[in-house]
This record gives sequence, C-alpha cells and structure tokens, in this order.
Amino acid sequence: MQQNIVGAVAVAGERDEMIPKVEFKIASIEHMLPPIYTFLNPSKNDWDWSHYILKKYPNLKKELQHIKNTKKRKEIIKNFFTNFLKQNKHILEKKTKIFQKEWNKVNNKFMETLSEILEINWSKKDKKIVAYLSLNPICPRNIKNKTFDMYYNSPIEWMVAGSMHEILHFLYFKKWKKIFPKTDEKEFDSPYLVWHLSEMVPKPILYDKKIQNIHKYKPLVYHEYENIQIKGKSLLKFLQEFYSNRKDFEDFLRKSWNFTKKHEKKIKNI
Repeated sequence: MQQNIVGAVAVAGERDEMIPKVEFKIASIEHMLPPIYTFLNPSKNDWDWSHYILKKYPNLKKELQHIKNTKKRKEIIKNFFTNFLKQNKHILEKKTKIFQKEWNKVNNKFMETLSEILEINWSKKDKKIVAYLSLNPICPRNIKNKTFDMYYNSPIEWMVAGSMHEILHFLYFKKWKKIFPKTDEKEFDSPYLVWHLSEMVPKPILYDKKIQNIHKYKPLVYHEYENIQIKGKSLLKFLQEFYSNRKDFEDFLRKSWNFTKKHEKKIKNI
C-alpha cells in the first residue's frame, strides 16, 4: 500500500513538472529599449504601431515631434524611458506582485487546458516562462527563450488575457513544428505568413469555451486582421468556422494554413 502511495506521488510530481510556471519580473531598461526603438521608428515595410506608445507617453511625443535625426531620436527615447523607469520603479515592483498573484490563480488550469486543446504536451524545457513587466504597451514575445513582455499598467483582466495570448504562441509553434517540420523558425516572426496566421488563430482558440470558463474575456487580435474581407466575409470568421468544425487541432491548422496561403497577397498587403 505504501509503495502505491509513493508511486502515485512520484507520478503526480512528474506531471507537475510538465505544467509551466510563469514568473513575472521587471524588465531592465536594456531589455525594453530595442523593441521600443523599433516600434517608434518602423521601417518602410513594417506596420506603424508608434501611436500605441506615443498615446501612453504624450510628453515623449512632444519631445520627438520635430526630431528627424535618428541618433538624436534614439538618445531622447533612451533618456525618457530610463528616467521614467527610475521614477516609477516602485509602481512596477507593486504591479509585479499583483500580476503574479492574479496569474497564479489560473496558471495550472490554463496550461493544462491549452495542452488539451492543441493536443500536445508541454515538455520539461517549457517549465519556466518569464513575463517581463515593461513600459512598452506593445507586448513582444521570444519563442526561443520562452519570454514575453507585459505592459505594467494593464488592467488585471487584460493582463490575464494578454498573457494567455502570448503563452499560446509557445505551445502553438511546438505543435506547428510537429505538423510542418520543415518550417524555418525565422518564419515564426514578422513579416512571414506563418507569423501572420499565428497572430490570427488566438481569436478562435482563446474563444473556446474551455478557455472562457477559466477567464471570460473577448480575445483580441490586431485590428488589421479584423478588417480583411474575403468575398464579403471576415477572414477571421472563416478561421472560426475551421475551428468550430475541426476533426482535431491538426485539421484546423492545415485548413487555416491552406486558406491563408490562398489569400496571402491580401493578408500581407494590409
């Protein structure tokens, strides 16, 4: 009897190791600045999301308003956010604790449910995910390092929903590689079509009632995708139909990918 109990505890311990834990940390200024520079100075072929940052920081907008010189802009941006972080470090420290406490309430259930939906297990390599609290209202993620950024001033409801969205990417691309093993991992990022699809599928996946039962919140994707119409019908509605009528997750992914490739030009021209 004792052996059975010990065995059960060991199995449970192994299972727990397969459930990733998210640790919230304050991002260093060195971590924050590169993506902020990129978003505030988009290249010709990138989406211009600078307004998302400038709307949160009107004083920075004023400072940059008439500055065209790249070096000078970079200096202004660095000084602004370095000073802002110093002045508001105590707020980020407080938010880190709050976010950690709130996320812990849903972590295990979400990780298990996501694994069930995507039909793939987390591995021991995934056991720690780091969420960096950042001054950047745009939340980049790093698939290889299992990290993502979260805007420090997000409401709790959005923080949970946003974290779910970013965490989904980590398991989603693991599933993707199983189905499409020849994919070059650079395609997991912009501007590749594989990346575009990965930013559209969170809507039907996170709208799944199993996820909504954990955290009821309307999943959002970039509004650029919301505006794409195919034969008078929203592109995202097609993806929702593929999801609702899927035989399994692989079926959903293959149909979505074939559909996306068919309409690649329209998607990439938004």
